[in-house]
Amino acid sequence: MTRAGKLIASVGASVTMLGLLSAPAHAASQMYISHSITVTDVVTHQIDVHLPMSRQDAEGYIYWGAQIKLRCFGSDAVFNELLDRVPQIGDTFSKVPRKAPYPAGYGVLRAEEDGLHLTTLDVYRKPGLLNEDIGAEDEVFCDAKWIDADGYILRAKSEEVHGYF
Repeated sequence: MTRAGKLIASVGASVTMLGLLSAPAHAASQMYISHSITVTDVVTHQIDVHLPMSRQDAEGYIYWGAQIKLRCFGSDAVFNELLDRVPQIGDTFSKVPRKAPYPAGYGVLRAEEDGLHLTTLDVYRKPGLLNEDIGAEDEVFCDAKWIDADGYILRAKSEEVHGYF
């Protein structure tokens, strides 16, 4: 092998080793959360979380145990009150489907063409768990925390929804 060939092989091996030793790239770099509250004779609360990425990356994250933790709060001027049992089925979501009577497809991480998704759906009696300001208009927002299998964390906060819940 010529000296030039040895040099090229040495540089190639060094670059390969640096690639193996560097921190992994994270496909999950953004997260969006929204929620809606509908009031009829019951209060329906839906939370949607989306992490844009390829379907293949989303499937990998789900397979290796990624989770999304959700918490919802009543927004107030002095103190944002944690709304206990909102969502009603627990606060940590993964690849494990929720048991009946929870609707199929809700409360479980899913891979789609535009990335990783989570949708929760809860129904409460009126006045219910979202009624955080007794006798006044309620303001509710939710917080999402993404945790992948390596411990990488992303956070996002939803908009506030106002109404009498």
